[in-house]
Amino acid sequence: MNAKPVPATNRSLTLVGRLMLAEAVTFAIASILHFGVAESFIGAAIPEAIIAIVLGVGAIAVIRRPAASWWLALGTTLFALLGVIIGLSVILGGRVSRPVDLAYHATIFVALVITVVLLLARRQTKY
Repeated sequence: MNAKPVPATNRSLTLVGRLMLAEAVTFAIASILHFGVAESFIGAAIPEAIIAIVLGVGAIAVIRRPAASWWLALGTTLFALLGVIIGLSVILGGRVSRPVDLAYHATIFVALVITVVLLLARRQTKY
């Protein structure tokens, strides 16, 4: 077996890819719940499904080819972050109280910001 050690920079991106994958899974779960499993809120279900797919594609790219996928990882994470900000504005501006949605969006917002910071830190150490 000719296994080579993985460089530290690729290991950190692989970790980020796994974090992104976990975030994508939470968006998929939220989407399923909003499609009628817990409540019917199609206005959230569709965007969450799109974010889950986009972030999942970015995560898989990072896990498979860490060195070549930094821009894709950053772009897909920023896309998800923008979606969360829009979701937060809908929740906070809505007439219906959604404390569980607010808690999820606040938590995933923090997780995505951490992911962006890790990506930017990784980019800084590369050059």
